[in-house]
Amino acid sequence: MTTAGYDTNGDGYVDVQLTDTDGDGYADVELQDTDGDGYADVQYTDTNGDGYADVQESDTNGDGYTDVQYADTTGDGYADVESYDTDGDGYVDVQYTDTDGDGYADTSYHA
Repeated sequence: MTTAGYDTNGDGYVDVQLTDTDGDGYADVELQDTDGDGYADVQYTDTNGDGYADVQESDTNGDGYTDVQYADTTGDGYADVESYDTDGDGYVDVQYTDTDGDGYADTSYHA
């Protein structure tokens, strides 16, 4: 078994740990839960290149569940829309918008 851990953000905690437990030469993926909330910690990136992380992990209302909040980079008071055509058919199949006006993005899927 071979293991390698990486602290990608310099906070002193291993963010990514790669282990090959079955000896096939490929690392098995293990996500860390450093804050003990029962959910794997995830580093979200700036997917649209606007200089802001597009998704943030937090529990702002204290209900014990991670809230997903999307950035409002336009300053209009609404979460920015992110759309994805994951199967390449020309139709958006995943779209993130704040449909109920609570300040948090809701997810819509198109089949």
